[in-house]
Amino acid sequence: MRACGPKLAVVVLLSCVAVACSGSEQEASTIVVGSGNDVRDELVAEIYAGALRSVGAHVDTDTRIGDRADYLAALDRGDVDVVPDLTGELMTSFDSTSTATTADDVFVDLNKSLPAGLSVTDYATAEDRQAVAVASSGPFADATAVDDIVPGCGASTLVVADADIAAVDVLSAGYGCTFGSVTTVADGDAVVDAVADGSADVAVVRTASAGPGVKDLTALTDTDDVFAAQNVVPLFRDGVLSDSEVRSFSVVAGELTTADLADMIGEVRGGASSGDVAARWLGEHNL
Repeated sequence: MRACGPKLAVVVLLSCVAVACSGSEQEASTIVVGSGNDVRDELVAEIYAGALRSVGAHVDTDTRIGDRADYLAALDRGDVDVVPDLTGELMTSFDSTSTATTADDVFVDLNKSLPAGLSVTDYATAEDRQAVAVASSGPFADATAVDDIVPGCGASTLVVADADIAAVDVLSAGYGCTFGSVTTVADGDAVVDAVADGSADVAVVRTASAGPGVKDLTALTDTDDVFAAQNVVPLFRDGVLSDSEVRSFSVVAGELTTADLADMIGEVRGGASSGDVAARWLGEHNL
């Protein structure tokens, strides 16, 4: 057998160094899942992170980054690789001219409006859309659709969170429903409380962010689809995730329901850790 000469030895050494470096880079590659400031986004970020880990990914989380402008900027800089969002709000942030409201139409327009370098995959059945709700024992106890309350709007009080105040104009334009008075409150909990204690007749709620309290109200059917769909969806940087990692989001999309999300939001607001709550949900769904 011929002994390795100096040149061959150098080639072998360089090859070994290249393999070692490549392995180190692969091991060091970490996907960062970020989120906005609210409980919903933090929970879904933890769920996405767990789903990615279930397919072998190395994952860190960077939650509570700020509002949408802040976490979109973090995506653009490459500080984070994935963030959870809502289809309708994300679509509007990229294309304010879209009039799509149904889940499928919103998703189509969202995909058309995405900037280069960003993608979404399947949206979840879980949604956090605006909905009109009434108390089961109030003046609209028999109502099942928004149309049913229109004749009595003028003599009624609507309560709405500050962040959802635009819904007042949407109801006026879409249903001709102008309320006798409108009360604004800080958040979804206060909205639910106002209807429950009788200080308001009608509420605009978020179907998940209102938490378990929304179960005590009757959400009215938006027959004319005036409120845009707001399904949970992952937004991620192109070229960062493998096919199996992207597919893990689709598994979440098929399992996560609005009721699940509302219950988990209630738990976190009650003092539970979002990471612990997400981990339990992941375990229950074999993720």
